[in-house]
Amino acid sequence: MALVLTLVLSLLRLGSGQWQVIGPDKPIQVVVGEDAVFSCFLSPKTSAEAMEVRFFREQFYAVMHLYRDGKDQHNVQMPAYRGRTELVTDSIAEGHVSLRLEKVTLSDTGLYGCWFSSQTNDQEAIWELQVSVLGSAPLVSMTRLIDGGIQLLCESSGWFPQPTVKWKDPQGHDLPSDSKANADRHGLFDVEASLIVQENAGIVSCSIQYLDQSREVESRVWIREVFFQPLPWRLSCILLGVFASVLCVGVIGLTIFFRKLEGKIWAETYWRRKHGAAELRDARKHAVEVTLDPNMAHLQLCISDLKSVSYRNTHQEVILSRKRLLRKHVVASQGFWEGKHYWEVDVGFNKMWCLGVCRDDVNREVTDVTLSPNNGYWVLGRERDDQYFTFDPHRIILSPRTHPTRVGIYLNYEGGAISFFNVNDQSFIYTLTHQFEGLLRPYIQHDVNDEENVTSTEICPVSQESEKEVPSDTDNLEPSPQVTTPFLSRAMP
Repeated sequence: MALVLTLVLSLLRLGSGQWQVIGPDKPIQVVVGEDAVFSCFLSPKTSAEAMEVRFFREQFYAVMHLYRDGKDQHNVQMPAYRGRTELVTDSIAEGHVSLRLEKVTLSDTGLYGCWFSSQTNDQEAIWELQVSVLGSAPLVSMTRLIDGGIQLLCESSGWFPQPTVKWKDPQGHDLPSDSKANADRHGLFDVEASLIVQENAGIVSCSIQYLDQSREVESRVWIREVFFQPLPWRLSCILLGVFASVLCVGVIGLTIFFRKLEGKIWAETYWRRKHGAAELRDARKHAVEVTLDPNMAHLQLCISDLKSVSYRNTHQEVILSRKRLLRKHVVASQGFWEGKHYWEVDVGFNKMWCLGVCRDDVNREVTDVTLSPNNGYWVLGRERDDQYFTFDPHRIILSPRTHPTRVGIYLNYEGGAISFFNVNDQSFIYTLTHQFEGLLRPYIQHDVNDEENVTSTEICPVSQESEKEVPSDTDNLEPSPQVTTPFLSRAMP
């Protein structure tokens, strides 16, 4: 019925001289690092030179690229797409445009749309971008001898989405094998498959490809009779000597690697501390007064002096309103439409909290919403297992060098960024970028019981004393000496 209604409405539009927007009719599949091209056109052919043409990500206001008044409007693009898009308008007089998105990343996966608007009509089309990661070439190794046969292992890593791995005989037919796949912390898949072959197997191949068979990588191995012959004792001694030599070189190589890694970690830590301290000093120049709004706090949160929030086991007798949050959160009385603003929050040694900003129009009656930019939240959080996280828009695990007890929050509205700092050691933690719209309010979550959060969470004044640079424990470090080994230098990266 809905399809019939859509067709009827389409016929009515065409009969009245209106046009429709036609976009990609199937998901666009791209490998990480390649460019994606989105094509949209008007049917029937209609000039779009005087129209507004908008390409967006999932939601209408999330602008990827905007064409208006006959030219591109780069100033309204989301930060993630600035410098990565190119609108091809060679056929815009016929209502056909294409948007090129350069160097696609895995985070670009999702829904996209194009929207055309004239004085009399506006229409849009939606499609999906599917991003895949091509893993490493299959590595084939011989693991052991089993009952007169050889067990081969095929391994590959760094795939997305999960691929299939198969062993094939010389004629290309699938061979029975055992396979498994595991996802790493980045969501990429490592796959492997084992196969037992006999003396007359000939050439066998390991093939890894996506389920839709759009991409495939393959490695072949020739199983010769010599693999099944017993090794003479002299050859065994030679192989043992080679193994010992390789082991010795490997130990030396690992020693050099870890010394270089130690120097790299020192350099990164030193840079992060110094860089973070400089950014924090600049952010503190925009310190503002922030007070909590008791009328928008959860019933079990007690607000003291408009600065401190703590948890109570019983509900308070307060005036109920639709503004009051159902989750154990509270927002500030102040809201920001523009400008640069900085404030600090003392979380003490509490185990669970979230800090940041939220849109003023977030749904206050939902208790299980994800604190993601997609839902109007930009936060830094801590969980019971000392794990720090944020959403951008998907969950990201963070690893501050030290546990912060005081967190600095810096909102740059026009710059489309909110940054978090560890005030204790004056280090930078993370920055979320977004094209902000609407009123934003400082936000605090105190969402646990007395056993978890033993102290209150407080908004702290940014005093002159706190603006002095705290000496870093990296300030007195000396660079680690570099170890070089001439006969290994060509093998080092």
